[in-house]
Amino acid sequence: MRKTTWRLWVLAAVAVLLVWGIWQLCGGPRLWTRQQFGVHRAAFLETAEAALAGEPWRSIPGVQSLNIWPKAGTEDVEVADFATGAWGLGSSTCYWGIYCTTDGGPAGFQGTDMVLTEDAVGEYSWQEEDGDNHYKTWCLEDGWYGYLMEF
Repeated sequence: MRKTTWRLWVLAAVAVLLVWGIWQLCGGPRLWTRQQFGVHRAAFLETAEAALAGEPWRSIPGVQSLNIWPKAGTEDVEVADFATGAWGLGSSTCYWGIYCTTDGGPAGFQGTDMVLTEDAVGEYSWQEEDGDNHYKTWCLEDGWYGYLMEF
């Protein structure tokens, strides 16, 4: 009986890792943010406008939180950050979501002052010096971006 229970736990863990791996290979957070923004585009636009004006925000399916951050290194530019997912434990965690900026340009994670490198048209990244933290952001449409931050 104990051997069977142990084997079931191992099979369940392998299944979870397999599903996670397939999700990552198929685009994972990038695919999720593009799909979510496409389906709920009007709600994202309306909610960001309200939140940036200091009004309460309404719920959008799949959005866990909405924060307004100042965009570091700029004056009077804000980031409306819609957190849509997270995965991991402790220091091995990744976060993804959708954001817009009042200047229409890309921003670092939570508005921080990251020096972004343009990898391709509309795709930017940041890599921590002497570390393994990295950030990717991609254009969804003018002024709107998806992001993935991995610690």
